[in-house]
Amino acid sequence: MGEMKMASGLLMAVLFLMAIPATMADVGDATIMQETGEQPSHENNTFYLWGQSSGTPCWGHFNNTDDGSANDGYAETTQANGKMEVEWTCRMDPQLKDDFALEVDAQIQIHLMIDVSGNWENGQNNCNSDCENLNISLMKGGLEVAKYEYTAMSQGENEIAITFPVNETLEVWDDATDNPALRVRMVIYASSGLECIFFNCDAEFRMYFSGQEEAQ
Repeated sequence: MGEMKMASGLLMAVLFLMAIPATMADVGDATIMQETGEQPSHENNTFYLWGQSSGTPCWGHFNNTDDGSANDGYAETTQANGKMEVEWTCRMDPQLKDDFALEVDAQIQIHLMIDVSGNWENGQNNCNSDCENLNISLMKGGLEVAKYEYTAMSQGENEIAITFPVNETLEVWDDATDNPALRVRMVIYASSGLECIFFNCDAEFRMYFSGQEEAQ
């Protein structure tokens, strides 16, 4: 994943966010939360992802800027040989301050840009039933409440858009126990073979953070 590939990703101007069509239980709370900028409300309903270049920690909130996020605008991990496990959980920070509710039958839309190299399909190359496709999970505190296995991943840049319908489990979020988080997980093997003498065969995983549309 060289500089040319990173630049191409930036030109795609993809937002990395979780869009939540939220309906607050109390109008007064909505006004207070909107004023804080980083808390959700009916109007302030986009959860932006931020983090360090290692992916740990990563975090999110409802403000579209964050001075503490990685200067390069992405998190990345690589491994020259063997199996590489990636699991990053981006929790809301600052934590949720008030309860909120989503409309049942509305949608939570996830948009991510992920750059990947290596092998992750079981039964192919070095994968022997121990690789994993990209899995994207919604978390309430430490509890996984929704999960999507993305099976259309390809080598290089991937623009990922998935949707979680809001059901009863996703409807009400308690500020004391349900701090929102987005978790990404993937298990990849580095490639091997004679071609690796001449080409880069590392396992690589890169996830871009929010705000890259402003970096063109």
